[in-house]
This record gives sequence, C-alpha cells and structure tokens, in this order.
Amino acid sequence: MNFPRTALAVAFVAGLSGTAIAQNTNWVEIDDDTMVAPFNVGADELDDVDVYNSANKTIGEVEEVIGTDENTPTALVVEFEDDAGYGDRDDVIIPLDRFSMNDDKLVLNDDAAAVANYQTYDD
Repeated sequence: MNFPRTALAVAFVAGLSGTAIAQNTNWVEIDDDTMVAPFNVGADELDDVDVYNSANKTIGEVEEVIGTDENTPTALVVEFEDDAGYGDRDDVIIPLDRFSMNDDKLVLNDDAAAVANYQTYDD
C-alpha cells in the first residue's frame, strides 16, 4: 500500500511528539517520598544530584523532580554549569527518559542542541 508523502510526514511528526515536553504543561514539584521508577530512588534523593554527559563530565545538577501531579514524576529540572557547553540556562525541564544511570551516575543522553529546545521551569 502506498501512503501519500503528507501522511508519512504527519505520522513521523506525531511519533516525535512522544518524547517532547508540552510547552503548556502545568508542572508541580513531586512529593519527596515518591519513587522515581527509572532510577529506583525517591524524589528527594535526586535533588542536588550531579548530572553528567556521555563523556563522564559533570554538566549540571538536578534542582527539582517535577510532574503533572505530586505523585507522577515526568521530568527533572536541571541547572547547567556555565562552562558545560549547554548555554547559560538554569532550570531546564528534561524528560526522565532522556537520562540513564551509568555506574551510579545520572547521565543526560541529549546534546546541547537538543537541550536548547527544552522549556524552562518557572516555579
């Protein structure tokens, strides 16, 4: 079956939106005792944790764990170090699925270009 190019383009863009963070989401801070499943730790344990890039360089730290309600963690708010190469941005909202744990280090799997597209957290 042949699909028109427009239909394929729409399907491609729709697939990409699964990892994007909506710009109009009403974010709330996650309750400290809530487990953040991908990392198997409580939200309070992630506060002030260093964030690394894939080259094992410290690039920032976690400021907040946020979500759409107090018990559903969805993203981390990261403050980047000035010399990390991610621009002069504080409180950047990054989806949980963009991180991994490597040797007990929280690693951001996105590069600076991807981070530039994420919104800022206004608490």
